[in-house]
Amino acid sequence: MKMKFNWGTGILLTIILFFLAVVAFFIYSANLDINLVEENYYEKELAYQERIDRIKNTEKLPEKIKINLADKTLMIAFPGIYKGKQPVGHVLFYRPSDQAKDFTVPLQLNDSALQVIDASRLDPGRYMIKIDWMMDGSGYYFEEAVYNQ
Repeated sequence: MKMKFNWGTGILLTIILFFLAVVAFFIYSANLDINLVEENYYEKELAYQERIDRIKNTEKLPEKIKINLADKTLMIAFPGIYKGKQPVGHVLFYRPSDQAKDFTVPLQLNDSALQVIDASRLDPGRYMIKIDWMMDGSGYYFEEAVYNQ
């Protein structure tokens, strides 16, 4: 018995292929690992006004913080008014594409208001360096994107 291929058979095959494609896409999307931007996103959003105030304090500093990444070493240069002082805070290495690669380093400036961090643990790609610190009763916040080769 010979089967003829007519327009009805073509429509049926098209519907079956479309259905299989939808099922395959559903299975693929259900198995994707979805990373949130940050943990406790909503709680952090409610406290965002405090971050805005810290950013304004940072903008009032006489010099801008300078970040330099070279030869597996990250140097953070604070303004000259921090020479000999020790602010309390931390440096967050935030990787937008993979939350598992985020890490935090305590802020420890030397006498020249520099912090040198070993960047060998940074994977190639983009990191946001987020610095949050307190000095003389005021809070400060600074962030800048760094690209590791």
